[in-house]
Amino acid sequence: MGDEATFFNNYNANKIEKLFLFQKFSFPLQLNFTAKYMELRERIVEEASGLFFHRGIKSITMNDIATHMSISKRTLYEVFKDKEELLDECLEKSMAKGDCEMKTVIGNTHNVIEALMSVYAKLLTEMHQTNKSVVYDLKKYHPKLYKKIESKQKTGIGKIVPFLEKGVEQGLIENDVNFEILSWILKSQFKILLEGDFFPTDKYPIEEFIRAIILNFTRGIATPKGDKMITELIRKFDEERKRNK
Repeated sequence: MGDEATFFNNYNANKIEKLFLFQKFSFPLQLNFTAKYMELRERIVEEASGLFFHRGIKSITMNDIATHMSISKRTLYEVFKDKEELLDECLEKSMAKGDCEMKTVIGNTHNVIEALMSVYAKLLTEMHQTNKSVVYDLKKYHPKLYKKIESKQKTGIGKIVPFLEKGVEQGLIENDVNFEILSWILKSQFKILLEGDFFPTDKYPIEEFIRAIILNFTRGIATPKGDKMITELIRKFDEERKRNK
């Protein structure tokens, strides 16, 4: 009985030791695999985002993305089960990046008017880099993702109000304004511009409509001091654009 117990104890100890050694040496391999997987996933999102936003969502297939990245379709589908999941990740990353950039813009400006003009400049840059069909494609072919994005944007409107109230403290924005209502109006104007064909963008560049919307909004809420600052910043902005053309 003693010999039998000793045999089983030695057997279990040997088994545990082998298991420990396996885990010891396989764990770094697992970490390495995970790191490479995440690196590939991030690269796919970055490359796919560029294709979606520059060429439109509907026109880009999973095969196009795989070919563009020089990877197999099988590899692509092992990381993302379908185009919907990949597009969702691209939109999430894009919104997170946009929020981070906005915080940086606001943090690097001295007052609310400067921040609003910087946002205007950023919008123009993004419009040049984004295919006009993106919002239309998202709404028509990926309605669940469209509603998800719209819901987040609606929630984000509440963040604008404290920012504009800061402009009142700075003496740049009037204090007799309902900022939440005006924020909704501004959002609605951009929604109509980007989603539909109501605005004659074949007659006037979309940049001109963005300019009109932003200036109408900022001048409408600015104090005389703020309005003077807007005029000066727009002059500098226009001069810089001319130099860069």
